[in-house]
Amino acid sequence: MPCLLQGTLRISQSLGTAPPAQAALRWLRAPRTDRPTTRPAQIEHGLEDRPGALQTAGLVAQQIGIQSIYLILPGLVGAQFGLLPLDVLNFVSLSVAALALTGLLQVLTRGPIGSGYPIAAIPSPVFVAVYLTATSSASLEMVSIAAALTGLVGMLLAGTLRRLQKVVPTEVAGVVVLLIGVSLLPRAFASTGSTAEPAAVTVVTLLAMMAVALSGGRLARFAVLVGAAAGTVIAVAHGIGLSDGAMLRAAPWFALPRPSLPALAGLDPGLLPAFLVALFASFASWTGDLVAFQRAADGSWRRPDTAPIRRGLLAYSAAFGLSALAGAMPAASSSACVGLSIATRVLARRVAIWGSIALLLLACCPKLLALLLELPEPVEAAMLLYVCCFMIATGCQLMGARMLDARRTFTVGLGLALGLATLLNVPVLEQLLPPMLKAPVTAGALIAILLNLATAPLVAQRASFTIRPGAGMNQALLDEVEALGGRWGARRETMSRIGHALLELEELLAERGEGEIRVQADYATDQILVSAAWDGAPLPKPSSRPDAADLEGSEAARQAFALWLATRNAETVEQRARPGGGAELRLTFAD
Repeated sequence: MPCLLQGTLRISQSLGTAPPAQAALRWLRAPRTDRPTTRPAQIEHGLEDRPGALQTAGLVAQQIGIQSIYLILPGLVGAQFGLLPLDVLNFVSLSVAALALTGLLQVLTRGPIGSGYPIAAIPSPVFVAVYLTATSSASLEMVSIAAALTGLVGMLLAGTLRRLQKVVPTEVAGVVVLLIGVSLLPRAFASTGSTAEPAAVTVVTLLAMMAVALSGGRLARFAVLVGAAAGTVIAVAHGIGLSDGAMLRAAPWFALPRPSLPALAGLDPGLLPAFLVALFASFASWTGDLVAFQRAADGSWRRPDTAPIRRGLLAYSAAFGLSALAGAMPAASSSACVGLSIATRVLARRVAIWGSIALLLLACCPKLLALLLELPEPVEAAMLLYVCCFMIATGCQLMGARMLDARRTFTVGLGLALGLATLLNVPVLEQLLPPMLKAPVTAGALIAILLNLATAPLVAQRASFTIRPGAGMNQALLDEVEALGGRWGARRETMSRIGHALLELEELLAERGEGEIRVQADYATDQILVSAAWDGAPLPKPSSRPDAADLEGSEAARQAFALWLATRNAETVEQRARPGGGAELRLTFAD
């Protein structure tokens, strides 16, 4: 048998093929060809940087402190399914291991899975409502198999979604990010308590975080950790926001999480619609976090780079399904941790890797896990308020990155309105919306996505206009270009470049006596093609090495320099003679 295997290997190698295992390994380790990025000036540590051991430990502790706030979610779900206290703690331990798995898959830098971004995970808030709704009619094992199938659907959807930006454009992602930040506020304010003492601890803790962050010193990136430590000392000293510690006393120091296999034969098809709706909303939430991190990590960011976002969605979906198969609460991206990374200006993958390793160790130590669950509520409130500031600000930046016409204004405005209405518990929505749509992110994201898709066919993707040199032409041209940008939702910078190019071209052709330039603009999701035609002869090719001395040279040299000036911001430049006479210049601008 070994000889047969060796012979097969030699034959496959001689034929230029490889055994399936080797081929699969090469596929999983294949390098990527993502869009090149530049390091932002304000970042302390970029993706590839390696912070020191002490700094990494502090950042990991800070990150886990944020994640621990959300561990109450699997605890709540386990209790609602009637689990005993130690079984609830085991369910939380499994969910912590799921967070580690999700983080490790997301940070992968090779192969088809993982964005390469160090985005920490939390138990999925979007699916909490779905789990809690199912407690009256299904067991946890039955719900787990429905969640596992949802993860499989997510993988299929992520793998086939080629035009992601059409479904979740930048402004919709901004709606999602802002609503995520806003949706954390009730939890934060509820943790401040109903009396002055807990609220005072929250205020002091938050002020300590702000003071450390604004100091600009070495401790600035540890603002949350320093402030939380100070707040915890104050809370413990005054006995504020502490539980009775029963679970802490009962929890063992070491215990491996016990997987709970799903009931494959007990699938209830009635659970799937709710899971699929929540999955669709989760895609918008995950996309918003991925776009927010991508924007923070790239100093030359103009538009979302779809490839890493698609791999990121695939990683979340795969981790979602695997976690459900193990009987854990599925994980989702942590907007709070994204905000923390932006706030600390540390985006290094090393922090996420060691953070996942720490979570795996934590999942095996129920005593420490129970201790994290005992964090004083006023301190949790301050931590949430701190990161909410950055998430809300990032959402506003994403929504304003592109020009908004009436259609996109309605999309953004109604998405925010419905999301905030669910947060305010508007009575009519309480009656009409199913339970899984009563979360701000779910409701707001879905209405924004659906409005964007439903109204997209109403916008013409092609526009034509004529430039005639004369008084007032410059302003009329700029107004026309700005109006196009608004209808298409293009970036202001892109439309400014197009307006500049057409103004320079008009001046050049006016000197040659051309009385009319016919312009046609075609819009795609990530680029704009501009075609300008005139009746006269073609222009010289743009200067390959422009020199100011060309302005004093021959007429051809001056025109070549002027055409370079007009087209220097275009991705591609093509000029041709028209079959019926005249010439045409085609420019492509990335958006």
